[in-house]
Amino acid sequence: MDISSERISRAVGAVVCVLATFAAVPAYADIYEFDKRRTEVRFSYLMGLAKQSGHFSEVKGTLQFDDGKLDRSKVSATVMTASLVTGEPYVDDELKGSDFFNVASNPVMTFKSHSVRSTGPNTADMDGNITVNGITKPITFQVSLHPHDDPALKYSAGLREFRATAQIQRSAFNMTAYPSMVGDAVGLEIVAVVRKTSKKAHQDVIAPETVTKGWEPTNTQ
Repeated sequence: MDISSERISRAVGAVVCVLATFAAVPAYADIYEFDKRRTEVRFSYLMGLAKQSGHFSEVKGTLQFDDGKLDRSKVSATVMTASLVTGEPYVDDELKGSDFFNVASNPVMTFKSHSVRSTGPNTADMDGNITVNGITKPITFQVSLHPHDDPALKYSAGLREFRATAQIQRSAFNMTAYPSMVGDAVGLEIVAVVRKTSKKAHQDVIAPETVTKGWEPTNTQ
């Protein structure tokens, strides 16, 4: 091997070592927490020909997000089923009963994501598992993330608005009462204002070419 070839070989070896070291370095995603005062899970369904709706007001959740690294984003949410409100006390009691959300036996609903696919500059499809009435099923939410800065609000700087919509069939979660009166399809929408915390989520860095670009929130103002 001549001197020139030897130098090239050493240079290539050095680059490989650097890349291998880089691949092993941990990365940290920002953790956002749902603002409890400005977060709710909404639901809607058909009763006869009329659309009915309600919401859950007590929701806890976190969003792990790293700008430009969509495939590592994660969402976890827990809904207190007793916080269900429709504006009609009789309907509230019926939906909290054993024929529907069965609040006494199942005090929480949960969602936990496991994968994300970009569909636009600040939108994505998020796959995960949802547990309702003690039954867990796969689900795909259409999600978006936008800045929520409001100059008029002192503590609004840096906030983001997270929205997620999906549809489930209530019969899949053992809620089968009144099939001739109440539609099977139930629309779900998570509306959350999220605030960045000082916490970081540990993530393993993958090779740069495998990182999915996109879903970076852009200011629409």
